[in-house]
Amino acid sequence: MAESFDAIIIGAGIGGLTAAAYLAKGGLRVLVLEGNAHPGGTAYVYHRKGFTFPMGPLGFSYPELIQGTLKDLDIEKNLELSRVHYRLRAFDLDVPLSQPFAEMIRELSRVFHSDAEGIKLFFKSVEDMVASKDPLYQQIPNISALEFLHHHIRDWRLRRILGSIGTREPYSGLPLLAAMWNLMCRKGIWYPKEGMKSFCERLVKAVSNSQSIQQIRLGKEVLKIRVEQGEVMGVTLKDGTKIHSSSVISNADYKSTFMRLLNPEEIPLEWYQTVSNARQTGSIFQVCLGIDKKRVDLSAFENAERLIYQGRKERIEDKIDWDVAKLAPSLIAKQELEVSLWGRGGNALSPEGGAVMVIRTEAEYSHFTRYRLGLRRRVPEYQAYKDSLAHALIHEIDDLIPGIEDAILVIDVSTPLTFEDQGGRSQGAVAGWSWDYDKAWDNYPKELTRTPIKGLYMAGYQAFSALFMGGIPTAIESGKRAASSVLEGADPIEEILIPGVKRRED
Repeated sequence: MAESFDAIIIGAGIGGLTAAAYLAKGGLRVLVLEGNAHPGGTAYVYHRKGFTFPMGPLGFSYPELIQGTLKDLDIEKNLELSRVHYRLRAFDLDVPLSQPFAEMIRELSRVFHSDAEGIKLFFKSVEDMVASKDPLYQQIPNISALEFLHHHIRDWRLRRILGSIGTREPYSGLPLLAAMWNLMCRKGIWYPKEGMKSFCERLVKAVSNSQSIQQIRLGKEVLKIRVEQGEVMGVTLKDGTKIHSSSVISNADYKSTFMRLLNPEEIPLEWYQTVSNARQTGSIFQVCLGIDKKRVDLSAFENAERLIYQGRKERIEDKIDWDVAKLAPSLIAKQELEVSLWGRGGNALSPEGGAVMVIRTEAEYSHFTRYRLGLRRRVPEYQAYKDSLAHALIHEIDDLIPGIEDAILVIDVSTPLTFEDQGGRSQGAVAGWSWDYDKAWDNYPKELTRTPIKGLYMAGYQAFSALFMGGIPTAIESGKRAASSVLEGADPIEEILIPGVKRRED
């Protein structure tokens, strides 16, 4: 006889675990199904020769939301956080990116004298936009960051710094940009001193501590969500096992849920087409290094743990031709790089005398698909190619971090294919729906936890139309709201709020 639960959660990521914890707290019989052998989704870690490397997020913002949620679930005790700071090392400049607004105005005005008034106006506008107590539903002007900055800032370098918190041409709407500056400078980016793995395990504990009947089953992949006449009936596992429930929360992203876990005939056509065509953020190329601190100069990290770096001093084009069969390794290294000394001030991520460094840059998913043979299967030349790209990035930062090439003890390289296969992210997308202004023009973020199918809800980083709070806080908030929808028996939703869809009244 098939098992039956009050609710099934697909995926033990941060959103799924949060939903499970609140449902278990509410007395429901809950089952969490996770295809991987670990909980926590991409917030978890992996190990190489004594070093601990990140699967995804390097930290999180909105610490008060995190602490409040853990306290509400009785797992808040002794969670210590360490503030992470950023600096820009590009355009022959060395300036902070995560100081209070007044300090940012002072530092940037010192460098860009002629734009001092524009800098004040920009941060005043950011303050006005984030003044609402509820950052998810504030009504704010609908304007592109590029348009705003071209009106008020003369220096092209400053437009890029303000418009992308880095070196890129501004690409988002002004509201989302304001939210990102708010995260960076006011809310802060934080790292749990106990480590990301232990943080994930706290949420597992919140589920396990409940007195209701609940389970977390790792290594159990869901093949299909079963739907009959528009209502959820449960799930079918990859091994053919059927489990019954009238409520399912999917912690997979929208494309995985609607394109893979549901049959097309079970989804309203307009929804299917919208999800299929909706744009997501891009992916990244990541190099994790275990290094010997005695053989490298780490003074670049004296005032900040994360550096936004670009070696070229002159203006460069943003676009790489990703359609070519193979990139010249030096070309990808000329992009903006995020270089992090990860976990400093937290628990040990490396053997004595070691440290963990993470280098990230943008990468196009489609470029790497030619190397894919199937799930976790690649063509023979894939390894050598990605290694060549990785070594180009390492060589590029040698001026920034002298001795880095000789200090490496362990190296591990991830491409967009890795983030898709290991992290379950469609096309390796790392930050939810597209942030491009011309792809997502809504004034403020929408909650996307409800679906057109009765009893099916969404949790995770795509369960809001924008990551105005950052990835982990957004996932936690989505889990709480998805759990509330299950407890309340919330109705299906007809209106499509996915980014990039014009409202009917437009």
